[in-house]
Amino acid sequence: MKTRSYLSLVVAIILVPALAVAGWGLVLLLGKEREARFNVAEARASAIALDIDQEVAAAEGKLRVLANTSYIEKGDFVSLYQLMQKVNRTPDSWTVLYDENGQTLINTKSPFGADFTGLVYDWVPSAIALKQVTTSNLRMGLVSKSPVVSVNMPVVTASGKKYLLGQVFPSQYFAEMLSTHNIPDSWIVGVVGSDGITITRNRNANTLTGQAVVAEIRNAMSERPSGRVKNISRDNIPLFTVFTHTERTQWVVAIGVPQVDIEAPARNALRYSLFSICLIFGVAAFVVFALANRLTQAFNNAVRAGKRLSNGEIPTFAKQTVKEADVLLGVLHDAGTTLAAERHRRQSLEQERESLLQNEKEARRLAEDQNAAKDDFLAMLGHELRNPLAPISAAAQLLKIAKHDETTVQRTSDIIERQVDHLTELIEDLLDVSRVTRGLAELEKENVDIKSVLSDAVEQVRPLIESRSHALNIHIDATHACAQGDRTRLIQVITNLLNNAAKYTPQGGVIELSVGVERQWIKIKVIDNGMGIEPSLLPHIFELFRQGKRTPDRAQGGLGLGLALVKSIVALHGGTIEAYSDGLGKGCTFELRLPVLALAQTSGVGSDHQKHEDSLAVALDIMIVDDNLDAAHSLALLLESKGHRIRVEANAQNALASAAIANATIYILDIGLPDLDGYELARRLRAGSENTNALMIALTGYGQAHDKVLSKAAGFDHHFVKPVAIEQLDRIFAAFTKGTSALS
Repeated sequence: MKTRSYLSLVVAIILVPALAVAGWGLVLLLGKEREARFNVAEARASAIALDIDQEVAAAEGKLRVLANTSYIEKGDFVSLYQLMQKVNRTPDSWTVLYDENGQTLINTKSPFGADFTGLVYDWVPSAIALKQVTTSNLRMGLVSKSPVVSVNMPVVTASGKKYLLGQVFPSQYFAEMLSTHNIPDSWIVGVVGSDGITITRNRNANTLTGQAVVAEIRNAMSERPSGRVKNISRDNIPLFTVFTHTERTQWVVAIGVPQVDIEAPARNALRYSLFSICLIFGVAAFVVFALANRLTQAFNNAVRAGKRLSNGEIPTFAKQTVKEADVLLGVLHDAGTTLAAERHRRQSLEQERESLLQNEKEARRLAEDQNAAKDDFLAMLGHELRNPLAPISAAAQLLKIAKHDETTVQRTSDIIERQVDHLTELIEDLLDVSRVTRGLAELEKENVDIKSVLSDAVEQVRPLIESRSHALNIHIDATHACAQGDRTRLIQVITNLLNNAAKYTPQGGVIELSVGVERQWIKIKVIDNGMGIEPSLLPHIFELFRQGKRTPDRAQGGLGLGLALVKSIVALHGGTIEAYSDGLGKGCTFELRLPVLALAQTSGVGSDHQKHEDSLAVALDIMIVDDNLDAAHSLALLLESKGHRIRVEANAQNALASAAIANATIYILDIGLPDLDGYELARRLRAGSENTNALMIALTGYGQAHDKVLSKAAGFDHHFVKPVAIEQLDRIFAAFTKGTSALS
């Protein structure tokens, strides 16, 4: 046999079994393709059934809300009607209340008070007798004059009266639900009641809604929860129909897929397969012919080379298409290539290992730096907290000893007030930096004159600057310098920078504050000739808890939060801040840049800010509710000293009991009370007619943004975090007194 014959035989031996296996696989594939189309239809049916169940569950939840109100028990159908309208899920459905005889009492599709005489439904008593939520089949609505279904819930009042609440849906409501499921145009989708009557349909709905489904589907849905049926539709279309029952109703979702949609892909796949088999045999024959020619040529070259070798000549070894002719050179070449690749791979691995080692060292160094910064911060926090606690403790003991010495008592009270203010400032700094760095701070933006901001900041810091004998040089450019921002926050930024300059500059130093406009930016500089910043610290100066080295007496104070807070606030205003220093002992410069406000936008910008009104000397009736009696009584004593009449309660129940006789016009409530929380207490107090115009103040340890939102929702007028400054209460009382006087 020739080479071509051997190759043909080899190809036949390989292809014939392969094609047989491929044919068997094709049969399986066609079956799976057919099954996959059924699965798609079944998945769509299940999805529609799930949507129906979710809609029924939502309606049931709304009915439970209505059933649990006191309006039905009281017979307050006006309030019940209003609540029905509020909780109604969609304008496409409505809510109905029937009595036990089936008489319609309320229907939100009609105005309240509409005459429903004669609108009696004979199925209502049996629905009430079931004592459970039910879903009806399709029926004709007497009010809507259209086919509807309903979700029904029996209600039995404490007095024994029986009612039925129903959420009614038109059949068109579920037709629109079907349209959301991207159903192919050729498919027929229907929702069928337990009685075999069509509730809705995606095709010919106007003529076939309310009609019985074909017998094959009706018999199948009564025998099993889901399945497949081969049938002819009422549109005379041959179908494969899949159906499934919903869980919450006795309804069935049926999807009819035209038989041609199921069988046509299989027939097309068979035609393509036969064509592919013929093509494969043709290509195989061509390949056999081409390979036979190449092998024959290689063998002839080998014969000629052998003859030349046998004749004593040096054969010419040219590159052959058959690899065996030059296998030795190929092996050597492959071996050299493999060795070179191995050397390159080892070098890459070594470089990668070295890079990973360096990254690990850097990560360890950063972790150690962060851990050291955390330890330093905790040590500083402990020191800063213990410092005010020592004089507070001593002052408390002194008050016990010298309680009849008014001068000593006054001095001791001043000490306690200063130290409490210091503690409050520390805690406020911690909370403030937490809110700002997490993006929870809300800016009250307005058009701000930066020059007036600098003026207010200098006014706040001037006592510290003068106490350390510093010279403050201020350079203000005459150019317009207005920005949009939160005035209080911007004053806080400049104050922090000036405070740092004053604290870290030895006594008798020089501090320069300048402001100017450069193109679209306002540039503010704070320059000092103080301690300077170490080069290693400079890149991290705006990170939390980062500070320069302290002297043993810790004269500078602080927790290392100020500059982190400054950078966060500046970023919220769309600005930037940079720090510069030539090293220790060479001072430092902080340069702040803010977007300048266009001149046309600066109307209403002024340097004067709102002045607080003086307290009005009017005695008020105030109730304080706090389970911390020490805190409550101390605040009560302070308010009584201002002439107010105070009543203290330790829990919410006592406060509610005494509210009617206390005649309080102001309530100061703690949130974390032992029986009811302050939110619920405020709501109940507001519900009383005597407290309609009362002033509600929350005084608590909870100061996050969501706590203030909850306070507002509960009816509080103000929300303060303990401890509160008496001046703040005085201003609120004065404003409240002025407002109530205007109303009287």
